[in-house]
Amino acid sequence: MPLASCPRCKKMFNKGASKVCQACSGDEESDIEKITRIMDAHIDLDADEIAEKAEVDLAVVLRLIDDGRLAAVRLDANVMCGRCGAPAISMSKKLCQKCLDDLNAEVMKARSGIRLGEKKQVQLGMYSAPRSKDENKR
Repeated sequence: MPLASCPRCKKMFNKGASKVCQACSGDEESDIEKITRIMDAHIDLDADEIAEKAEVDLAVVLRLIDDGRLAAVRLDANVMCGRCGAPAISMSKKLCQKCLDDLNAEVMKARSGIRLGEKKQVQLGMYSAPRSKDENKR
């Protein structure tokens, strides 16, 4: 199993299906229950408001959004592009549309620049040359 750092306590643990260590899993589940209760009662809240009303860290709410466990959460407009600082498309992309287009163009340019080498032509008896040298010595 790969090692990972627990997002709650920052200790290293063997990462399996859980995103947090064994010691923090109980707290994580109780936070998830609090968040789902708040979301059932108030469907129009954004991530900051959910964290405030559920009395949990905003990082927990954002981690659940990134994992896809909270899909109906409205994100506030403070999500910024990781490249230029403009407002991002979404929390999961974390890029503005211009930077996303630029990045896609860079990937396509790099992809077109990759060329495979020519295949070697293997001829019958090509690797038997050392054997014939040995036979000539006899």
